Amino acid sequence: MNKSLSEVISDILSYHGALVEETDGGCLEVLCPDSLSSALGFKEHAILCFSYDKTGREAIYASYDSELFKAMAGLLKNKGEFSAVSFRSSLPNTEKLLKVMHKKITLNNATFRLENTELKSISYLLCYFKYIAISDEKHEGIIQVLINELNLSAVPFENGGVRLEDSAEELKDIERHNLKTVLQSSYFAGVGITKERLKEFIKSLERRLNRNIRRVHEYYETLKNEAIIAAQKKAVSIEDRPIKGEEVDELLKKKINAIETECKWKIQDLITKYSLNIQIEPVSVIRVETQSPVFWINIKRRLATRSFPITYNPVIKQLDALPCELCFNPTKPYYICDDKLHIICSTCFKICPDCGKQYCGVCYRKGCPRCNVRQ
Repeated sequence: MNKSLSEVISDILSYHGALVEETDGGCLEVLCPDSLSSALGFKEHAILCFSYDKTGREAIYASYDSELFKAMAGLLKNKGEFSAVSFRSSLPNTEKLLKVMHKKITLNNATFRLENTELKSISYLLCYFKYIAISDEKHEGIIQVLINELNLSAVPFENGGVRLEDSAEELKDIERHNLKTVLQSSYFAGVGITKERLKEFIKSLERRLNRNIRRVHEYYETLKNEAIIAAQKKAVSIEDRPIKGEEVDELLKKKINAIETECKWKIQDLITKYSLNIQIEPVSVIRVETQSPVFWINIKRRLATRSFPITYNPVIKQLDALPCELCFNPTKPYYICDDKLHIICSTCFKICPDCGKQYCGVCYRKGCPRCNVRQ
């Protein structure tokens, strides 16, 4: 079951001997022993609130970016950060999976064929990340990424009803990528999942930014028109005076430049105000060990070939998608790069804006190889 932040904090405090009661306003009233209050840095009796605007003189802010939340990490030090569980599931019909696999894998510039099928011990990492998105508003939460340690296929994991059991002993002969590589890949996937979760919020930001920029433009265009009208009237009124029309034009030019400069500053202020800063931090990792059929395919691009495992995910009960080896948030169709046959999604198979060359972002992380050579 997915729990709210207040429920999680209540469970942690209760586990460490505190008496916790929820108030009408959604806050927690806490009475805790001396050792716990010293560790968390507040008095034995305290009110914890989860919205900054509800905190008063005595209430303590307790949301994800609060000092209290950071202090609670000390209570959980070396506990629950990494654990291993087992998962047992009935084996699927491999013939049906093979029919689905050819529909699930779409290669735009390469072909593939099935080489071998085997029943194999595999493992997944279920990674929990905390995110905080700050702009003119703040959004925060927890996301879960399930990533295959064999082929780095990653998916958002929302199924809280799956029963995972403590692993009495590790399954043997599990082939895995380096743990650091898997965690980095899950982080990249987490960034994409967070952006997808915040998609409506990001659209709202863009709408408000565009609306306010349009208003600023209209306001300063009005000021420019008023300045031009005023200059025209002044030029008419001084026809019989020694002041020349050229001087009026020069004053108008300076006025227009000042208005345009101020307009640019206002627009830049709006862009800064509505810019989105997303912070993602790992919270904990669960290694899920299981057995599943693995389909080894041979990917062919021109004269080069590459063997790659396609796995059935027994946790979410479907075939794992091919991973995009750059963003780990694949968008069909897939492309295969010429140099090392990396699997790249349609979003990440980049086209150089200068020379138009399409290149692999995994092979050339610094940008277009043709343009970099010229430089």
